[in-house]
Amino acid sequence: MAEPKPKAAPKAAKKAAPRKSVNAANLAHLGPEALAALLIEVADGHASIKRRLKLALLGEVGAADLAAEIDKRIDAIAGSGARINWRKFKDFVRDLDAHRAAAGGKLGELDPDIAVPVLVRLVRVSEDLEGRIKDPKGELAAVFDQAVADVARLSPKALTLDSRYLADSLLAFVTEASTKLSVDLLRAAAPALAGDAVTVLRAKVRERLAAQRRPDPRLRAAAQVLADLEGDVEGFAALFTESQQVLPPIGAQIARRHLAVGQVAQALAALDRSAPGASLAEQADPGAVAWSQARIAALEASGEALEAQAMRWAGFKATLSVEGLRAFLKGLPDFEDVEAEDQALAYAQTYPDPFKALAFLTAWPSAAGAARLVMERGPALHGDRPDVLEPAARLLEHRYPLAATVLLRAMVDDVVRFGRADRYCDANRWLLEAESLVPSLPDEAAIDDHAVWARRVAGYRRL
Repeated sequence: MAEPKPKAAPKAAKKAAPRKSVNAANLAHLGPEALAALLIEVADGHASIKRRLKLALLGEVGAADLAAEIDKRIDAIAGSGARINWRKFKDFVRDLDAHRAAAGGKLGELDPDIAVPVLVRLVRVSEDLEGRIKDPKGELAAVFDQAVADVARLSPKALTLDSRYLADSLLAFVTEASTKLSVDLLRAAAPALAGDAVTVLRAKVRERLAAQRRPDPRLRAAAQVLADLEGDVEGFAALFTESQQVLPPIGAQIARRHLAVGQVAQALAALDRSAPGASLAEQADPGAVAWSQARIAALEASGEALEAQAMRWAGFKATLSVEGLRAFLKGLPDFEDVEAEDQALAYAQTYPDPFKALAFLTAWPSAAGAARLVMERGPALHGDRPDVLEPAARLLEHRYPLAATVLLRAMVDDVVRFGRADRYCDANRWLLEAESLVPSLPDEAAIDDHAVWARRVAGYRRL
């Protein structure tokens, strides 16, 4: 009789992880009383923390009290002429963004009619900070941009606010501001301007423009926003001089507005007046691209589908736009799109700008086409464009390691030859990636042996 097997020792109970990490879950175990006491202790002597706590508390009291607290902080910032040095910059931006978040978040939930004017006031404080604070990384500007986005989100929900007061506030900002932020704010707040507020505001803007010998660009941009709100295409176009209306991007703007109200003939006329030049460089200009897109939309609206397709193809040849080619292929009958795609990829190989061609083939994506371009036009692909070469190398490294190696070496060579210190870390990584591809290279690769190339790179003594 077989002896019974000894029983396995019971597994030790798994210990719960110690609650040492400072995170929300662990802090919750302290309980509300302990947390409240801790917050009071931490906030003692820190005005910004106290303000954050007060905002949270007033959010539970009501919209009017919360708005009054945010307004008080805006008044304090606007009324102070003191400069804000770099030591206080982070805390200031964090505090301002906390008030922005409270206005766009909790206050917006409680009462959009109160929240929108408060956010408008907060954005206007950007003018009071002009010259008092340096914002090299755009962190402060990002707070105001987000506040404008909050206004755009809440304005359609603000149905009973004082439109005249809001309109006057927006006009004052457009008149006083030194940046385009004022026009962005006007566009964002426009849905909240009810009744005849837009008409009255537009009349005031026209009056100010008429009094100026040289129209203020922001005031004119504001007039264009207001013309759009009233659907006045002719009024919008009249804000441009005749010499401006012949520019492709301006003609495209006017045409788009004619199309929006069903005026196809007028749209085509505006585009005819502003046609770009015929050269490849002129057609690839962003303004010319906008004109072409508007022209295609106008041709589609007029039933000229074949002409629209011809323009799409011409536009692709000028710009190598991925979106443009996809739109062209979508408009083709079944089975014709494959042949057209092959033709487009072949055309990319001959495009004058090899970087633009490689970027297109990478984005499409066509690994075979990108590899062919690299091997045929490699010397023209200098390593000072890692924004193009590195994504292409990623695409090629598995199926076309030789082409990927050519790109990686080009980027490393550029860094060491010209001492681009900001890319030293990237160059070390590219060098290791090139080394990892060595086993995949063909025996008769038409490039230097990796060891020879690596010694040459090391000779620069930069990495």
